[in-house]
Amino acid sequence: MKNHYEILGVSQTCTQAEIKKAYRVLAVKYHPDKNNGDKQSEENFKAILESYIILSDEETRLEYDYFKGFKKGNKPQYSEPGKPSPIKYLVQIKRIKDAVLSAGGHVNKNVLYNAIDRLLSEENISFLIRKQDLSINHLIIDEALTCAIFIDESLKHEFHDRLLKLADGNVRMVNRINLLNKINDSITAADAPPIQPQQEVKESPPTLIAIVIFVLFIMLFLVFLYMENS
Repeated sequence: MKNHYEILGVSQTCTQAEIKKAYRVLAVKYHPDKNNGDKQSEENFKAILESYIILSDEETRLEYDYFKGFKKGNKPQYSEPGKPSPIKYLVQIKRIKDAVLSAGGHVNKNVLYNAIDRLLSEENISFLIRKQDLSINHLIIDEALTCAIFIDESLKHEFHDRLLKLADGNVRMVNRINLLNKINDSITAADAPPIQPQQEVKESPPTLIAIVIFVLFIMLFLVFLYMENS
């Protein structure tokens, strides 16, 4: 198991404020947008973000400390759920994504839609935007995009609009969201029946009767000329 305290460079007795401060410093340093998409920086950023997810929420931190052995005694119990936070929404969407991938994508699409619909409600998205925890919001978008792959095509455009709102104008995330939408449109177009090219209207060859009539007409015309000249 990773030592999330070491990854963030903080002690096991640090405060929540110290965890948040350490995360923000490292997130700025290793953020992909600051490092021109460098792969190693991206991997470091993911590790930092994972550690922050675990330690920034008091409940998940207690769970981690218990399993890691930093805290002795009985496993911590929680009498009531904690307050809403961007971390909690990220944990929820990540659990949904992990469940979908564990099932190989063979899930009830309506159940999946309803779960994401509740999580990405207008109220929750407005809350996330107000909190301005951009790194968490962007990771929520990434997890939601993965889940959206397994939703019916007719419902994806609704999530597309919600995710664009959550992206709040960030160019990198807007491009990712639009890319998924373009892929969905391509798939829809590929499933549509191909347009049949118009067939050229071919003139049918003259029938035998038409040829005979034409020949008789020529003969009568020649006879008429002959009689006129005689």
